[in-house]
Amino acid sequence: MRSNRITLKDIAKECGCSANTVSRALRGDRRISEAVRALVKETADRMGYIPNTMASSLRSGRSRMIAVIVNDLHNQHYCDLINRMDRELRKDNYTLMILCMQLEDDLAEKLIHTAVSLAVDGILYFPSVGQRHYVEYMAASRMPFVLLDRRVSDLEADTVRCDDEQGGYLAGQHLAQLGHRKILFLSGVDLSSSQIDRLNGFMRAVREYRIPEENVEVIPGAKVEEALLQNSLSELIFPGEYTAIVCFRDEVAYPVMNALRGKNVSIPEDVSVISFDDLYAENPSRPPVTSIYSADQNIAALGVKMLLERIEDPTIAPRNTILPVKIFDHGTTGPARESGSS
Repeated sequence: MRSNRITLKDIAKECGCSANTVSRALRGDRRISEAVRALVKETADRMGYIPNTMASSLRSGRSRMIAVIVNDLHNQHYCDLINRMDRELRKDNYTLMILCMQLEDDLAEKLIHTAVSLAVDGILYFPSVGQRHYVEYMAASRMPFVLLDRRVSDLEADTVRCDDEQGGYLAGQHLAQLGHRKILFLSGVDLSSSQIDRLNGFMRAVREYRIPEENVEVIPGAKVEEALLQNSLSELIFPGEYTAIVCFRDEVAYPVMNALRGKNVSIPEDVSVISFDDLYAENPSRPPVTSIYSADQNIAALGVKMLLERIEDPTIAPRNTILPVKIFDHGTTGPARESGSS
C-alpha cells in the first residue's frame, strides 16, 4: 500500500522540477533562484509536506531529539522538571520526546531500547534503585545520558540531584528544634534512592536530637501510594499521637493537609506538616506547604546543560552534581503543641 505522506518527488512533480532541486530549495540553497525557492516553499506548505527528520539525521548525524524517561507523569514534580527541560532544550533547537514507565519499572529497558533505536541525541533519565544494568546498557551503546533526581550506587555517570540525605536531616532538625517529639513519616516507594536517603537523613537528626526512635512512626511507601489511589489517607494518619507529619513529597502533603482540616485539625497549631520538592515555587496557585528543595539551582536546567555538553564532547569525565538544599517555610510548621493527641 502506498503511503499518503507527501514526498519531495510529489512536490517536484507539482513544480515541474527535480526532487534534488526541491531538496536544495527547501534547505535555502542560494544557488537556486529566489523565485524557484519561493515556489517550492509555497507548494510544500500547500501540499502539507513534513520533512523526514530520520533521513535528515542520517545525513547530519544528529536528530535534534532528546528523550526523557520518567517513572510517573502523575507526579507533578516530574511534570515541572520536564516542562523546564523542554524550555531549555528549545533554546538550542532540540525537541523533547517523553517516554513514561507508568510505575512499571520493568518497562525501563524497553523504553531505553526505543530511545536508542530512534537515534535520539541523548537521554535524560530518572533511574530507580537496582537499575544499574540499564544505565550500563546506555553507556555501552555510547548514548549520551544524564541521570536526574536520583542516584545509582557505585556507578560513574553524569548525575544531577538534590542532597536528599541532607534534606531529610533538615526536616528532622527543623521539627526537633520546634519541640516535636512524636512524628509520623509518610514514605515514598523503596525503588527511589530519594526515599532511602531522606529517611536516613531524618533518622540521623532524630538520633542527634535524642528523640526516641519508637516515637517516630514510619509508614511504608507502598501503603502510602495505595492510600492515595484509594483516597484513604485518613486511615493512615488517624488516630495518632504525633504532633508533626513528614511527607515524602508535596503531592502527598496536599491530601494529608486536606484530611487534617477535614477533622478540624489546625495546621500548624495542632499538627505541623513538612514535605519535599517545593512545588509551590514553580506554581504559587498550588497550596503552600513548608518544603525542602534545592537552594538556588534547578535540576532540569543543569541536567540539560550537562547533557548538551556530553553530546558535544563524549570524552568529558563523568560528573556527579549534588545540589545543596534548604527549607522553604510556607507556614505549615510551628512549635509542638502541649498534648500529643490528635
